Amino acid sequence: MVACSLGAFLWLLADGIGPWEAATSSELESEPEPDGAPQAHRDLAAIAEHFAPDHRAPAAALIEQAAKEFPDFDGTITELCR
Repeated sequence: MVACSLGAFLWLLADGIGPWEAATSSELESEPEPDGAPQAHRDLAAIAEHFAPDHRAPAAALIEQAAKEFPDFDGTITELCR
């Protein structure tokens, strides 16, 4: 699970975190490479602020919240694909 809502997803994008980075969020917790660190996007932050001001939070917190809300998401999708 990437995010709990569209608003949370907008803030992930604004923080430079895409679906791949969110899905492999364990990489976010380690020390990022200087040139590989996510870069915030001012334009995307303006969109997130406009449409989802109440969802602003650090990317790691948004990803953790989604994982707690949908703990079996990966397993459910895998089962549906069989």
